[in-house]
Amino acid sequence: MAMLRLNPTFVSTPTVRLALKLFLLAILLTGCQVTSDTDKDFTPPLAALQQDPFHSARLSCFLTLKDDQGPAIRLEVASIEVIGDDHRLQLTSGPLTIDSTKIGTGQLFLGGLAVPPGRYHRLRLTVTKGEVRNDDGQYIVMNADPFNVELDLTANLVLEPEDSGSIFITWNLQKSLRSDNTLDLDLTGSPSLRQMLINLIFVSCPDIDTVFIVRADKNWVVDSFGLKGRPTYLAIDPVSSQLLYVLASRERMIKTVELSNQRVINFFPVPLNDEPTFMTISPDGQSAFLLDELSGYLSRIDLTTGRSEARVLLGDRPKYAAYLNAQNLLAVSLSLSQKVLLLDPVSLRLKGTITTGNAPHGLIISENQLFVAEYGDNSVSIADLASRGGQSRLSVGFGPRFLQETGDQIYVSNYLDGSLSVLIPGQSAVIQEIFGLGRPLEMVFNQSYLRLYVADEAMAALAVIDTNSNRLLGHIFLGAEPFDLEVIE
Repeated sequence: MAMLRLNPTFVSTPTVRLALKLFLLAILLTGCQVTSDTDKDFTPPLAALQQDPFHSARLSCFLTLKDDQGPAIRLEVASIEVIGDDHRLQLTSGPLTIDSTKIGTGQLFLGGLAVPPGRYHRLRLTVTKGEVRNDDGQYIVMNADPFNVELDLTANLVLEPEDSGSIFITWNLQKSLRSDNTLDLDLTGSPSLRQMLINLIFVSCPDIDTVFIVRADKNWVVDSFGLKGRPTYLAIDPVSSQLLYVLASRERMIKTVELSNQRVINFFPVPLNDEPTFMTISPDGQSAFLLDELSGYLSRIDLTTGRSEARVLLGDRPKYAAYLNAQNLLAVSLSLSQKVLLLDPVSLRLKGTITTGNAPHGLIISENQLFVAEYGDNSVSIADLASRGGQSRLSVGFGPRFLQETGDQIYVSNYLDGSLSVLIPGQSAVIQEIFGLGRPLEMVFNQSYLRLYVADEAMAALAVIDTNSNRLLGHIFLGAEPFDLEVIE
């Protein structure tokens, strides 16, 4: 498909821009019209659809095994298509090799793309080869000729404009191998179901305007919803646990999502001219604190009225803020001035200053000590809040960005070397390092299963850490870069 380049001055008026969007949408939907299920030359214009966020929805597809103890089956899949009332689109970006032994109790991300809004009801897999492992460990070809597998979804998936839905395929290995040793794939496809609000991880993926939901007991993606405006930072209402506050950075507003139905029920614009790069909320859920790194402003927003209650110019590129509940202070790291400011959380007036190393970033408090990730010095500084002194410093991995406490341990995400450093409060040493991550960012801890979830930018996944053994259990692949995480226990 040829690329169409436009003169930006030509599309400068709202009327022309609207006409152009409608024209492009008509071209896209005409190109996706299916005339026959046997149209082998059908090629969906995926790139064009992905460039039309105003009228398209998002669809992701995941695979799990019903029973990981079944026969070992390996498939070569040329494509997976989703079929709707008016469209047939290829979900996969290229051929896949699906090996049941590598999935185990985990989950496989199959593909995702932008699709026209509408009703989708069927999947079609084109399999080019099927193999089964024998008792000697050798794979025997059972199906050398290509064949199609079609499955109706257990319920129709209806996508509205700007939605982000998911389809989940369950593979029954036992029923996929016949008694005559031929393959007859037993697959079930279903859209996501609403989950009970317990032991869930929420993950923002700003590049695809999506929030994924992960079940902590299975470590599977189980749901997703769309949230336009580039969702970045997340915060669960600490009082009700029924609301999710989301910083939509592109639209410069805070959106309130009711988790029972995943609908935006309220939104608050940020102060005029601000472009917030960070958000956190107070322990009582009454206030949101926004940082604008470029302009240097800190703002406090009343989450009941949406009004800006206080605003102060900090300068020096504020990076991160943490509410120190026991001290009734708000700590803000300033990356250019190499210090952390301690502020009154209501008036935002300065109460104290702590000197840090180069480029301070993430903050966390433990046992009246403030831990600061010093990105430029590859270290973590520890300051005693009672005396505002007694500072010590630990060397960690390269490029520490964020910190997360799990009760008796503190984890440091080292962005530049793909590792986590593990600290114990009260001990001035790194007790362990965990490798095998790509570019780790924000983290959350699930107390019920003693697992740490890490946003891994390079892997487009969540890394899962067992905090008992400090072992990397694996990754939950999302097909998009995760940004921030929140947890409901």
